[in-house]
Amino acid sequence: MGLFNFLFGLSEIMEDNDKKSKNNRLEKEMELNNLDDYEKEEVRKGNYDVYNFEDSSDVDLDEDDYYFEDRR
Repeated sequence: MGLFNFLFGLSEIMEDNDKKSKNNRLEKEMELNNLDDYEKEEVRKGNYDVYNFEDSSDVDLDEDDYYFEDRR
């Protein structure tokens, strides 16, 4: 049982580190794209990806992109 508990604990630590790494990358990507606070919150919730907030004056928005007018 000792080895099993050790391996289980190790896998949990690795999973936590992976989540932290993904969160850090996401935060950096949001900063690089100059997202506003409400846009960052939508990305953190998983409602949108970072690239869904492109400036609509420069790019044609896709159906799943965030439209400021849709903000609740």
